Amino acid sequence: MPELPEVETVVRGLAPLLVGRKVRKLEVLDPKLDLHPSRLPRNRMIRRVHRHGKEIIIDLSQRGKPQKPLWLCVHLRMTGKLIWTPPPSAPPERHLRARIALDRGDLLFVDARRFGTMRLMSDLAGAFPPGLDPLAPEFTPAALADLLEQSIQAIKPWLLRQDRLIGLGNIYASEILFAAKIPPTRPAGSLTPDEIRRLHRHTRHLLERAIKYCGTTFSDFRDERGRSGRFRRFLKVYGREDDPCRRCGRPVQRLVQQGRSTFCCPACQK
Repeated sequence: MPELPEVETVVRGLAPLLVGRKVRKLEVLDPKLDLHPSRLPRNRMIRRVHRHGKEIIIDLSQRGKPQKPLWLCVHLRMTGKLIWTPPPSAPPERHLRARIALDRGDLLFVDARRFGTMRLMSDLAGAFPPGLDPLAPEFTPAALADLLEQSIQAIKPWLLRQDRLIGLGNIYASEILFAAKIPPTRPAGSLTPDEIRRLHRHTRHLLERAIKYCGTTFSDFRDERGRSGRFRRFLKVYGREDDPCRRCGRPVQRLVQQGRSTFCCPACQK
């Protein structure tokens, strides 16, 4: 599933292509989306494209006009892709679930496994998980310490909780803990002030570096033009069970925590 860096990559790629464009028509080709085309008025201008956690938010609000605010929220989940095609558009023949015709080009929602969602919202209050975004200015070592305080949950599954930090998933949680030299099984509330500072620093650094390389692609993730992410070659532990640790040379270990794979180096993350 695309995590924060992959979603941020899509947002940064789509923003210059979509902002200022007008929506001409919405075609919903998959009834599972439960989205009626009439709910998206024609000629709404796209004001902004941004991210909340793992969701892409397209702002269709009409400023200074008596129309109701409107946002199109897209969650890519396992195999979803938002692909912009310049005119004249040639939609893909397979897995196309929705098409938004713009005054220049089309925005296509392609999703092989059909787990992704699209929803039109007139109010964003309460629409998303309440966690703190790791790239927001409010994400400080002190704020992280407050969130971690007294938690007895292991730190790796704690990082996946969207009511604590939004946007993190299995790949980057494993990588962040390796970079910070923190065992994935440590109770979250037991981290020392120095460990919390390391966790904060490496969370920010690793996410920003992953965004620089357009995220990680293992099988399905593509950006707004259908290109794969390039961060996979920089992964230190994720998906490398029994391979030598890039830091100490000992075998990388795979654990199972709450039904999810965790990758770590037992020597480096004592």
